[in-house]
Amino acid sequence: MSNEPHSTDEPTVVELPEPTIAPMVLALGITLMAAGVATSLTFLFVGLSLFAIGLGMWISQLLPGRGHYHEPLIEAALRSQAVNVAVGGVDQMRQGKPGYRLRLPEKMHPISAGIKGGMVGGLVMPLPAMAYGLLSGRGIWLPLNLLSGMVLPSVGDMSDAELEQFQPTLFALGIFIHITVSLVLGLIYGVLMPMLPSIPRPFAWGALLMPLLWTAVSFAAMGFMNPAVRDQVEWPWFVVSQFVFGMAAAAVFMRMRKKNLLAAGLLGGIAGGLLMPIPALLWGVFTKHGIWYPVNLLSAMALPHANKLTVAELEQFHAQWLLAAIVLHLSLSINFGLAFSLILPRLPAIPGPLAWGGLVLPLLWTAASYGLMGVVNPVLQERVDWPWFVASQFVFGVVAAIVVVRSEQVAIPPAGRGPEQPAEYL
Repeated sequence: MSNEPHSTDEPTVVELPEPTIAPMVLALGITLMAAGVATSLTFLFVGLSLFAIGLGMWISQLLPGRGHYHEPLIEAALRSQAVNVAVGGVDQMRQGKPGYRLRLPEKMHPISAGIKGGMVGGLVMPLPAMAYGLLSGRGIWLPLNLLSGMVLPSVGDMSDAELEQFQPTLFALGIFIHITVSLVLGLIYGVLMPMLPSIPRPFAWGALLMPLLWTAVSFAAMGFMNPAVRDQVEWPWFVVSQFVFGMAAAAVFMRMRKKNLLAAGLLGGIAGGLLMPIPALLWGVFTKHGIWYPVNLLSAMALPHANKLTVAELEQFHAQWLLAAIVLHLSLSINFGLAFSLILPRLPAIPGPLAWGGLVLPLLWTAASYGLMGVVNPVLQERVDWPWFVASQFVFGVVAAIVVVRSEQVAIPPAGRGPEQPAEYL
């Protein structure tokens, strides 16, 4: 008889479907596309982008070797033991007893957490807007008066001097709108936070936070070098361009980072730089400015006489300006890609709820506000300083997400009623 140990073919892992948010992204894209048909091209473009991203994510899950992952089994000693069979009856499940019709998720944040998050976020959200009013010399009442213009078309006809003054009616309406929106968004945060998956670190930093930082740096640099050019930039489309760059760069980086970090950053910057101009060129076509307008605006960042250029000159083709824009664009794209590859390994992971609540939802709320204002009050849409608007939404999202995540979760009682329901579920 052989003394060799007996080998078993018992599996050590189990194959499970890989979780994906592709259906949610696809559904959101279709919804925004439908809203864009009736409201604004911005909604239509954002919805089309989300539709393409969601569809691509879903198709990628269906490719051979994708869509599943292997979950390791626990040690045999820690698994449940065989049940000793005993003759007799079993207790019947009764209505109201724990375990009867289990509800998922088992725990969630209470409604009060969303209300608190909305209230705290609403309190700190006006700080960037007030800072903008003070730094620009236009006063603290301007942002609040502009907010009331989302429902009052007559605000668009007011002069700058009137908007910079205290208006009791606009003040009361602006406060009402701000409180209502803050509470509604806070409730949405409280419901969505437990159900959203985590975001990979390259996407959280590269596709979400880096575009915001790049926009802030560009806005400040343009204001220092050439304020006249900064006023002609359509900043919501600028943010969309940075978002496209970040998504492309992060996707390339995630696929190549195991081979060479610098090569991954370099190729990611090049890929992002190639796709980044698409939103800007689409904006030029939709606004009838032409495809050369955004190109000339980019080159104008380095032109000392750009503040004297007319709109007609910016809409024309200039070979030297095109060359300057290409060199400037490639330099920035490659440098940002390399910096991303060097800095990312040293950055901590952003928690999923904070990435969603502090980065994704503020961008969606900004896009919704931009489209709504374009329908209700297109004149007022041009008077809002959108980078500061994005900063306000960012502050709200981060603070509200922190408040919701730090709140204690409560257990969801099982379905059904009955006298035997435990006291902790009442």
